Amino acid sequence: MSCLLMVAACSSPAAPLSLPASPSSGTPTSSTAAPQPGTATRAPVVSADCSSYRAPDPHRPVLTADVTVTGRSVTGTERVVFTPDRTVTELVFRLWASSPRPRAAGGSSTLTSVAVDGATRTFSRPVPTLVRIPWRGVIGRPVTIDLGFGLVLPRGADDRFGNRGTTSWFASGMPLLAWERGRGWATEPATSAFAEASTSEEMRLARLTIHHAAGLTAVATGSVVSEDATTTVTSAPTIRDVAVAVGAFRTVTLPGPVPVLVAVAPQVKDDPKVVAREVVRATRVHVARFGPFPYGRLVVAVLPDIHGGIEYPGAILLGTGQDKDATVSHEVAHQWFYGLVGDDQARDPWLDEAFATYAEALDRGTGDRYRSAVVPVDGVGRAGRPMTYWEGRRSYFRSVYVQGAAALLRARAAAPAAFDSQVRCYVARSAHRIATPADVASAMPLAVPALRRAGAL
Repeated sequence: MSCLLMVAACSSPAAPLSLPASPSSGTPTSSTAAPQPGTATRAPVVSADCSSYRAPDPHRPVLTADVTVTGRSVTGTERVVFTPDRTVTELVFRLWASSPRPRAAGGSSTLTSVAVDGATRTFSRPVPTLVRIPWRGVIGRPVTIDLGFGLVLPRGADDRFGNRGTTSWFASGMPLLAWERGRGWATEPATSAFAEASTSEEMRLARLTIHHAAGLTAVATGSVVSEDATTTVTSAPTIRDVAVAVGAFRTVTLPGPVPVLVAVAPQVKDDPKVVAREVVRATRVHVARFGPFPYGRLVVAVLPDIHGGIEYPGAILLGTGQDKDATVSHEVAHQWFYGLVGDDQARDPWLDEAFATYAEALDRGTGDRYRSAVVPVDGVGRAGRPMTYWEGRRSYFRSVYVQGAAALLRARAAAPAAFDSQVRCYVARSAHRIATPADVASAMPLAVPALRRAGAL
C-alpha cells in the first residue's frame, strides 16, 4: 500500500489478453443496502456465518497530514501516532516516490524533518525508498512521529505519481509507516514493475488537508469534511492507503452502493458520466458477491500517462478509455482484495491480483479465456512467488494475475455456491488485516488443491 501513507496495490497493467467489451449476462447485479460511512468500523467480530466483517484494530495508527500541490511539487507534513504490538528498536518509513519507476521519469521523495514525541531525531536512508529512525519502543506505548517531506512528481511514468500541466496526482506519496502487526517492519526491495513492493496496516485518517491553486479541484481518499476554492479536507475511519489528484477536472457523482465521484483530467477525452456508470455497475456486482462496500464513497480520477488502473482504498487512478475493458471491474474488486483485505504486496502479490482478476472474470465472463491461457514456462506453478522473483520478467501478468485467477475459477466450478460462501468468509475473517496464504487455505479449503498446483500456497 497500497499510510502513514501507504502502499497501494498496483493493478491492471496493460493486459496481453484481450477482454470482451460487455459483462456476462449471467453476472449478478443486485445490490445490498448502501452502508453508511464507517459501517465496517462498527462491525462486531466476525459472525459465525461470516455475514459481517471483522472489526478494525482499535490500536491502528492515526494519521494527520497537510499537503500543498503546485504542479510537479508537493510539500507537506504528517503526524503518525503508532502503537507497536511488539518491542522495536527503530521506526521505519518508506518513500515510494523514489522507487525505480517514478525515479526514472524524474520523480523523487525527500524527508525535510523528523521528530519523535516532540524531539528532533536523526535518520538514515540506506536505499532511496527506505528510512530508518533509531528509537526504542515497547508494546502498547503509543509514539507520535512528525515528518516533513517533499515530492517531485515525474512526467510520463505510467505510475501512481505524475504531472501534466495543471493535473497532478500522487498515491503512496507521503512517508509510509511500513509496519505489519505480528511480523514487524516490511523492508522488501522496491520494484520497477507496474506494481508495488510495499505493505501497510490500516490506519485512521484523522484529517488530510490538500492545498491547491484556485480554479482546480482536489479528489482524494476519504469523505470530504470541508472544501473551498483552494483547500479540500478529507477523513476516513479506517483505510489502508491514500491517493490524491488535483486538476481542472470535469466531474460527475452518481449514486450506487456508495456515492461514486469520477473526475476526468482535461488532457483526456473520457466522458465522466460514462465512466461513472461503469464504476457503479461494477460496484453493484462486487457488493452482491463479496459484501458491503468497505468505504463511505469511491472516487475515480481519469488521468493522462496511466495505462490501466491503480487501486487505493476508496479511490482509483485510471487511464483513458479503461471503462471499455475489464480494468474498471478489476480495480473496483481491489476495494475488497487489497483495500479491505490487505496483503504484503512484495511477499504475496497474488493475494490481491489473483482475487481481483477472479472477481473481474466472474463479472465479465472471461473465465474460460483465463483458464485456457498459456502460462510462460518461468511462471508455471509459481503464482505465489514474491516480487523479487518477478522483477524484470515479462511473465508476471499471466503467471500471477491469470494463473492465480484460473486456479480460483477451477476450484469454484465443482461447487459454486459453497465456494462463494468460503470466499465471503475469507473476506469477513481477514477484513482490516494483512492476510497471508495461510488465511486463504484456512477459510477456503475448496481452493487449496488448485492453488497448490498453481504454486500459490
